[in-house]
Amino acid sequence: MKKIIVTALCAFVLAGCSAMQKKADGRYFDIASNNNSEASIFLEKIVIDGDWSSGATGIKGCGGSNINGGGGVASPSYNTPAPNKAIYLEWYAWGENSRMKADINLPGEIINEILLNPPWANNSKGEVHKSVFIIDFRNSNKVWVKLAKNINPKSQDEVMILAEGQGRRVNESTDRYEGYKQGKSYTLDCASKRERYKKIGAYTAPLIVYDKWYPGAKQDKEERDE
Repeated sequence: MKKIIVTALCAFVLAGCSAMQKKADGRYFDIASNNNSEASIFLEKIVIDGDWSSGATGIKGCGGSNINGGGGVASPSYNTPAPNKAIYLEWYAWGENSRMKADINLPGEIINEILLNPPWANNSKGEVHKSVFIIDFRNSNKVWVKLAKNINPKSQDEVMILAEGQGRRVNESTDRYEGYKQGKSYTLDCASKRERYKKIGAYTAPLIVYDKWYPGAKQDKEERDE
């Protein structure tokens, strides 16, 4: 009987500790997006955990000055809960001439732990570090959700993949893009553009794709550089 009581008490204490665990909120993260799909897109919607919508949407051409980083940044309010379960996306892909959507499942509590104690934080300052979630559109309508030190990671140690998803067509008509010329090619050659910029000294970020997954995850390395 005593053993049962002790076991129940331990379970209660552990449950209480779990409930009191510090939760990362809007003080610890921003959200950005980047397009490495080699075709223009219009990111229409970002919904976090089915609960709140984020900015960082809009037309995306070739990714910004860092293929591993992000473009415009959306900063949530401080009381906004950190992404934990899933990210839902809707975008119009001119390469497909279709609206696309994707549901991307996130790895749960590991995100909270990384946000509270990011590997790239300068702990000597004792300050809260604000990491950034980067929604990265890849070839073949694949999407990565990454977490990075900032929107301009300078090494593999400053960014990690958290999850990936596959975009799928939405079979619905839309007249939002009728103003664009029918038949016009929206395919992009971002790699050549970056090489040209690099030659004239206008592009200095790494051209190697940083594609390491979060600690403990199976590493699914993309086998090419951009």
